[in-house]
Amino acid sequence: MTTSPENSPVIPFVGGDFLDADYQQICQLLKEQQGVDLTGYKDLCIKRRIASRIRAAGLPGPQPYYALLLDDPQEQQQLLEALTVHVSQFFRNPTTYDLLERQVLPELLERARAGKAKLRIWSVGCATGEEPYSLAMLCRKLLKAGDLFSIIATDLSAEVLQRAKRGLFAPSRLAEVSETALTNYFTAEGKDYRLADEIRNQVRFFQHDILSDQPFYRADLILCRNVLIYFSRLQQQRVLRTLAAALPVGGYLVLGRAETLVPACRDLFRCIDSAERVYQRLETNGDPLPVRGAAAEQ
Repeated sequence: MTTSPENSPVIPFVGGDFLDADYQQICQLLKEQQGVDLTGYKDLCIKRRIASRIRAAGLPGPQPYYALLLDDPQEQQQLLEALTVHVSQFFRNPTTYDLLERQVLPELLERARAGKAKLRIWSVGCATGEEPYSLAMLCRKLLKAGDLFSIIATDLSAEVLQRAKRGLFAPSRLAEVSETALTNYFTAEGKDYRLADEIRNQVRFFQHDILSDQPFYRADLILCRNVLIYFSRLQQQRVLRTLAAALPVGGYLVLGRAETLVPACRDLFRCIDSAERVYQRLETNGDPLPVRGAAAEQ
């Protein structure tokens, strides 16, 4: 514990100590200077992470930290990194990928073949790329001659997207990768492993805020795992409706193990597997939201 000049102990600042005015001031700065809108995120979760950066900077509270943010764009980036969790690994929750390989992807590939179309996949909150790259490896196992597929991966953080594109991973991220896939798709590079270009080239990365941006990609399969847990119930509903608008009837949505459909969205999906949080888009009477942007028709 640090002490003041009078040798009195200084209690470290924590998220629960935030005054609303101080918190909103920092949120407004991030919105104006970084284009990140924290409205709708769970306040306590965000406050805890900002408080962690305040302590890391050796400051006593939000006002001097706000002054630091104004003067130091690098600290703004470090704060954004702290606000977005990027803990991932290849084939995280292997039973989920097993269900995708056995049931979901074969069905979607057959549907695409029948319609002479491309299978489209969207990984939301992709972090450093392990999820979409895992999907690319699965697709390559299941492809037949003439099959086409496209994988879009999006995240709020431009920095982690750059890391994802580099395709360099620590061994700890590869714990669930099979020996065959490790041999075929990875090359040792120092202490890390480089993912083969043939897999990296199958994934396109875009910066996108699922909470505030319009959906921009029509997809047959959407993975949005461990994203909703950071949002309020109202914003979860908004995100789920956005994702539903990007899916055709019969398309699939995969959520994280700790996530479920909010009641207001249960008319949009039917549950395929409650343990793996896999849902299928239902036909509804309402018109879906439009899908806009550069990737909408790709």
